[in-house]
Amino acid sequence: MGASLARGAKAVDGTVRVLAAEARPEVRARAVGDGVADEVHEAPGAWLEGCDVVVLCTPIAAIEALIAPVSCRMRPGGVLSDVGGAKERVLRVAEEDVHPRVSFVGAHPMFGGRGGYEAARGDRWKGGTVAVCTDGAPAEAVERVAGLHRALGAKVATCTAAEHDAAVAMVSHLPYLVAGALAVSARGAGPLAAALAGPGLNDMTRLAAFAFDIQGEVARRNAHLPAAARELERQLHLVLGAIAESPEAARRALEDARAAREGLF
Repeated sequence: MGASLARGAKAVDGTVRVLAAEARPEVRARAVGDGVADEVHEAPGAWLEGCDVVVLCTPIAAIEALIAPVSCRMRPGGVLSDVGGAKERVLRVAEEDVHPRVSFVGAHPMFGGRGGYEAARGDRWKGGTVAVCTDGAPAEAVERVAGLHRALGAKVATCTAAEHDAAVAMVSHLPYLVAGALAVSARGAGPLAAALAGPGLNDMTRLAAFAFDIQGEVARRNAHLPAAARELERQLHLVLGAIAESPEAARRALEDARAAREGLF
């Protein structure tokens, strides 16, 4: 995500200076050689004073750990943001750890993927949606972060951290857990089930491929996930009841589900 953000910023404005941090020396060398960043440092340092806006593009546990040391190095009036998928806990950490001279604005691009530096794309933001949290920061800082994501081609949905986490519990974190549970269940169904597994199961379990540090650490931080799971359980119970009741009831329930899916996408 960090390399995609840098590529996107360079594509929008070739005069913008991008400074980055990356622990792996081979990636640092490639990022400079590829023109992804103007400077790539091994770790946060005094160079952060030259940045107006800093975005933490790391797994969420690292985001929480970096908030204090990064904000302490930033210039007065600077804006610190992130791309973490669970916002309430990150905002609580920021409230305690962000240096007083810096504003923190939580954000979450609702797109991403896997593959690291190799998978970075300058157009990743185009057509996507980014949630930008309005709590915990001055309005001008929120607009600054929202403006960055809009400039990269994304739509911006402003919300509170609690609103964000309640929404993504249903549309992101619960699907990740369901994908994992379904994959484990399918594995346990025996060799014939494995031989017959096709594109449907592949589509349904895609999210289970995310590494724990990327998605599992996010999901376990979302306090709204149990409520989302209870709602899914309720809906599954209703569908199973309709199937058992009659063909007509089954049709109504499953056609309603199809309409709901079409309404979402």
